[in-house]
Amino acid sequence: MKAHVHDSIFHSYDLDVAAVCLNVGSDQVNDRANTREQRLLALGWVFAGLFARAFVWSRSFRRHTMSLDRFFYTPPMQFSTQSSAHPFVSGWLAAVTIIATLSGCAATPAGDPLQSLERTDLTPARQVAAMQVLDADPTFPPYLKALRRVIVQPGYSLELRNEAWDRIAKNDVAGLKSALELNLPRMLIYEWRREICKRVGGLGWKDLTPTLVRAWAVVIPAYGSDLFERPEYLALVALWGKERVPQVLYELLLKSDPIKEANLRSRCWELLLATGERARILALLADAESATTDSFILDMRRSASDLGIIARNREEILWMRALRTPAKRAFWDAARAAVERLSPEVRETLEPRDLAIVVASAAYQPELLTSTRDQLFERVSLALTADKKRRYGASFEGYGTQLPETPRAHAAQLKWGDCAAILIALSALEQPALCKHLFDVADRDQIDRLTEYGGLVRLDTQGRYELVEYAPQSRGSDVRFEASQEMFDAGYDALFHFHNHAQAFDNQRYAGPHFGDFGYADATMVNALVFTFIDHNTLNADYYRRGQVVIDLGTIKRPEQ
Repeated sequence: MKAHVHDSIFHSYDLDVAAVCLNVGSDQVNDRANTREQRLLALGWVFAGLFARAFVWSRSFRRHTMSLDRFFYTPPMQFSTQSSAHPFVSGWLAAVTIIATLSGCAATPAGDPLQSLERTDLTPARQVAAMQVLDADPTFPPYLKALRRVIVQPGYSLELRNEAWDRIAKNDVAGLKSALELNLPRMLIYEWRREICKRVGGLGWKDLTPTLVRAWAVVIPAYGSDLFERPEYLALVALWGKERVPQVLYELLLKSDPIKEANLRSRCWELLLATGERARILALLADAESATTDSFILDMRRSASDLGIIARNREEILWMRALRTPAKRAFWDAARAAVERLSPEVRETLEPRDLAIVVASAAYQPELLTSTRDQLFERVSLALTADKKRRYGASFEGYGTQLPETPRAHAAQLKWGDCAAILIALSALEQPALCKHLFDVADRDQIDRLTEYGGLVRLDTQGRYELVEYAPQSRGSDVRFEASQEMFDAGYDALFHFHNHAQAFDNQRYAGPHFGDFGYADATMVNALVFTFIDHNTLNADYYRRGQVVIDLGTIKRPEQ
């Protein structure tokens, strides 16, 4: 009796599994069998279901039709709880074997092999099979193009990239190098990027030195902050030797095409300063007999001599060169005159973002120019505590941090330029006309659900503070303001970039810059302000700049009508 019950349980289970196999197979045939591999797998499931059900029928037939046993030379199959090999087990194993066999045999391209290489949702085996088909004509241009895509585009496995590299390195080295020149600096496939650099160094491809330099200068947080551990630097060392790398950068700076390779030259300048070669740059700037026709070097030389500023990176280079254009001549002259009144200690700390602050200080608060950093810091601390205004901070809930927004908390980071900028911002926010305009912009921003509003705070042609709006580069998100190129071009002599957090009148949870705003400041190197609605008649103001330095400036009230 026990054996019969046990057998009945297996009989029912066999039928269930057989039904599942048949259902899965039929579903795949009807709904999901869009490729040859999928169709083969679906048929495998159907066959497995039929196989399992055949075992059930066979066992049932032999158990209930005993009268036929006399016609067979073998006795009917006996089942018991001690049975070590249930027929279902062997049947199921056979079915799995069938499916596995069908699956293994299906490692073929999905239709057009070129289209198989373009897709990122196929298994590596399928795509390698596509390569093997296309290997019949290894120099076929569309095939080489597809291989280049596999090497530089995201979404492919490391196995497939290696297969593509082996083929294209054999048949199209020039095309491979061209693809790396365009894509390596911006590649975010970190381990593969590291592997590419290692291969370039190992193969001795010195002609890719400019590509490695541009890639090395790009900030990649995943690689850390040590420039000497970057894979691009290690590749340069493999190509040139450790002692020669600084000289290679210096020669590229001076000999590269000033127009076609302006970005490369900026990157060489930036890397020389960042890797301890400041003395080499200073010597170049001090030598008036060298690079006398090189506009880039001449602009950097005037920046250092007139304003005491040595641009540190590509953004600051663009900034200083923009100020050297004829349209900005009046601003340059005003900045030079104001900078001359600063102490040598202060001049050494100046950045491009400080120049507009220096000009405004000369016009409105000339005593700032003769004050030390510590004196201005005390003024800022006193101004922000004496007003007794309530402070509001942005919530970083879920990020495991909460950034401070007081001068004391950022005492080690605040320089003379920061302190002067805060005092200038407080002065500007006391102007009724600017505040009225600010609330007008915020009210319209609160209604508009497709973008945040933003622009510049600057001095107008009559030397007054003004708020200048700029349309966003694109619309589509109520929690983002995308500055346009027009705004950037106009912002080189502006005091601040600004934007609003005005999604609701009760928006104090977002009172201050967040990580996206800090990223903007890090990338652009600007002084920035953000204004947030606390209620219908109150805006909170925050100053921030690169390095996640943020100071709460307090609140401003809507001017009475």
